[in-house]
Amino acid sequence: MNDDQEHLARALRTLAHREPASPAPVSELVRRGRRARRRRTVAGAVAGTGLVSAALVVALGLAGIGPTPPGTPPGTTAVAGAPSSGASHRPGSRSLDARSVLLAAAETAAREPAASGHYWYVRERTSAPARYQPKSGRPMREMPFRATLTTTQDTWDARDEGAPSRTVTGQDPKVTFASADDEAKWRRLGSPTLAPGKPSVNDHDMDLSFLIGNHRFPIRKLLTLPTTKDTLESRFRRLYDAESPSDWSPGKPAFGEYVWSAAQDLLAGPITPGTRSALYRLLAEQPHIRSLGKVTDSLGRTGVGLAVKRGGTGESAGEFRLIVDDGTAELLAYEFRAPGEPEPSLRTSYEAMGWVGKLGERPRD
Repeated sequence: MNDDQEHLARALRTLAHREPASPAPVSELVRRGRRARRRRTVAGAVAGTGLVSAALVVALGLAGIGPTPPGTPPGTTAVAGAPSSGASHRPGSRSLDARSVLLAAAETAAREPAASGHYWYVRERTSAPARYQPKSGRPMREMPFRATLTTTQDTWDARDEGAPSRTVTGQDPKVTFASADDEAKWRRLGSPTLAPGKPSVNDHDMDLSFLIGNHRFPIRKLLTLPTTKDTLESRFRRLYDAESPSDWSPGKPAFGEYVWSAAQDLLAGPITPGTRSALYRLLAEQPHIRSLGKVTDSLGRTGVGLAVKRGGTGESAGEFRLIVDDGTAELLAYEFRAPGEPEPSLRTSYEAMGWVGKLGERPRD
């Protein structure tokens, strides 16, 4: 198994089980983008409360976020007609860079009403390279064909210490081959099983924690994070300084990368509106985050893409994307693209999220 395959296998294992793991290398930014909040379908229609409306203030009265036209410089989001209109770029319109998009998201998040419950629920649809175990029992270094396995997972994370948590994995499996030739190679191997036979219900008597670097935060601790940018940055700095370089491979990341990797987890979780707003503001100060303009997630929803690219080779190289709803400032999806690949190697879209009162319950729209 090569570096990229091991990287994705480790990410998928964490996505499926959320169990405590050994200290994470920087390449495991992938597994830290595994959560999101329930997407509110009504709020996006209220013009005064969306990300685009906040952008009107941040971007000096611009009209809204539209598609990125050909020739738009990297790190900018074209501003055109109404939110999510899909309209063509209008000559003379200005553009929003990643900083402006993030500050607009902070304004929107700050207006969100607080909520609570006994469990934080998330339903996510994840696509990653399909795998199988050869009959010889030996691990494979490289797959002889290319295929993607897509499954759905439900998670109930307990807020209270000692309460049980639950994941239901392997739902609605779908295998997609990259080409007819790849499918033919799979058949010549005897059509080995690539998808789970049935869903797996996993009850946990442990906290399913969110991550800031290698520091684990159960929900009750997550809810106490600071609610202003400066105090949140101070907390992140202390955590960052406490990180041991030996726990990171190939080396301890820069502070900006550290913030980005934590945001992939925290922005998808039940942090307070104040903390969410503060985190967006902290992200806005970090270098190398690019705005990709309008992009579409695997469920067909449109949002603003934000990306960080890591160069080099091996498991830490590639582009990491967050897709944010431009009407609600909520996280829609997380994606990872390996170097030179046009399509994501790992893709998670968040279908439904929110607070519920008990195991098995789902949030109401």
